[in-house]
Amino acid sequence: MQPAAPSLDARIPVHVLTGFLGSGKTTFLRHLLDEPSLADTAVIINEFGEVGLDHLLVREVSEDVVLLSSGCLCCAVRDDLISTLADLLAMARSGKVAPFRQVVIETTGLADPAPIIHAVMSAPELLHRCRVGSVVTTVDGVSGSNSIQNFAEAAQQVALADCVVITKAELVQPWQVDALKVEIARVNPSVRSLTSSKGAMAPARDVFGHGENPKHLGSGSVQGVHSHGIKTFTVEVLGEVEWSAFVEWLELLLAARGQSILRVKGLLPVKGDERPVVIHGVQHVVYPPEYLPRWPEGSPRGWLVFIARNLTRAAIENSLRSILATRS
Repeated sequence: MQPAAPSLDARIPVHVLTGFLGSGKTTFLRHLLDEPSLADTAVIINEFGEVGLDHLLVREVSEDVVLLSSGCLCCAVRDDLISTLADLLAMARSGKVAPFRQVVIETTGLADPAPIIHAVMSAPELLHRCRVGSVVTTVDGVSGSNSIQNFAEAAQQVALADCVVITKAELVQPWQVDALKVEIARVNPSVRSLTSSKGAMAPARDVFGHGENPKHLGSGSVQGVHSHGIKTFTVEVLGEVEWSAFVEWLELLLAARGQSILRVKGLLPVKGDERPVVIHGVQHVVYPPEYLPRWPEGSPRGWLVFIARNLTRAAIENSLRSILATRS
């Protein structure tokens, strides 16, 4: 597995919008779909009845796809997510539906985002057409802290997020929003947090705009711990690594501990190249790595951010050190 050559990635980003029951995900989705910047977006949802977009429907484009007043294509998951997405891509290629620039998958309130990311990353029919975009999680400004503390699903949704949107901010005091941000940071220290209220919704460019921008991957030795056993920690990669040795180590690690490792992402200094490599893996799958044209800031320094359950930073550091030492 070699890093992709540096270029603009023309693949379609697939974003995941998730959030615990009652977090305002549907309201926020409606707001996003009203923005002109999302007019060339395909939205995949679980059931139209759940999401409540009937008032936005304009016409049926095909048997399973409808056109929203915003210009977005919208469909429900039929057999499974991959076949639904593949069918949308096929219809766009054949001209049955208008081309779309990005996809937003809206999940149910109890969904785990990891299998969705895993499916997009591993499906052969999607690898050359799609890439994982941002995982966005809505958190209820009123009851979000209670949900995170008492429901593993809510904690998992926050742990896997690239961006968390705190909703219903108008119903609580500013200090309560600040306290919730602290709770969110305990679960996922590297996440971007946005605040959204009825009168001031977070814009789509801030929600989805960064995607997997490595500036937001986190660095240093920050660590977050949660009562459900989910930990977020950063492993520093000291010095340049031999690419083949690192790939072998990461693939073996995910094969052995994939159920424990929810997500890994980071930047890696590779011998023989001045550019950093972006690493991204979910459970048992390693996403194809890519080059960045330059290091985001300062001198080259690598790190890997792990979101894991029942796995320690020390175990990862010892494993990485022992494997790379044998190939140095």
